[in-house]
Amino acid sequence: MRVSLALCLAAPAAAFQGAATPRSPGVLRSSPDIRTDVGSDWKPEQGGMEATDTPDFFYEDGDSRNTDIGFQDGIMGSTGLDKLQGMNQGGDPGVAGALDVDPTTIGGYQSASAADAGADFTLDTLAKMGRFTEEIKMDIPAGTTELQARTVSIKPVCMAYEDFYVGFAPESAPGMFSAEPTEGRMDRRGGAPTDVDIVVKADGQVGEKVGYMVMNLPEENEKFTVKITVNQF
Repeated sequence: MRVSLALCLAAPAAAFQGAATPRSPGVLRSSPDIRTDVGSDWKPEQGGMEATDTPDFFYEDGDSRNTDIGFQDGIMGSTGLDKLQGMNQGGDPGVAGALDVDPTTIGGYQSASAADAGADFTLDTLAKMGRFTEEIKMDIPAGTTELQARTVSIKPVCMAYEDFYVGFAPESAPGMFSAEPTEGRMDRRGGAPTDVDIVVKADGQVGEKVGYMVMNLPEENEKFTVKITVNQF
């Protein structure tokens, strides 16, 4: 009974299996006509193809294009040391005679007028708070006709030469104060200070009078304020 059942199950399975198709062996074919030198004898027409870029190398020895290139040309690259070396060996850097005059003197320079430069002689915030560059006190007879003068030195604070203008703030006693010079060019930081003479003229009235000298550097928006207190007796 068990053998009959096994045969019955095996028979349907065999019915679904198709017959195997035999495979024929593959054949690899190659063409015997192989050429490796096609186009090797081709040459461009004379003047037909030319390079448009600039070479970054020297031409071969004997090339006519090498006639203007010296052995040491460009040996220092873009440092400019070759030009500096030529200047130090007696070459003219293009400013012949520039140092024939005193190099500390700026000749021929004229600054703009105070109005054109936009000079401002009003008191700045620090001066209004009572912080001045310098304070001067003077005692003079109220009836004297002699002018009294004091010199103040203003140290430069800018990195370059700057035009300066000197005047007096509106809060100053009228007609009593003047200064010399009223304009000029201030030295660079670390250079010589600028001296200004403050001149006082008595007005004949006993009492205390105050003046505010303002040195203005319009380009730098810088101000130096000197307070002058005059006691007339």
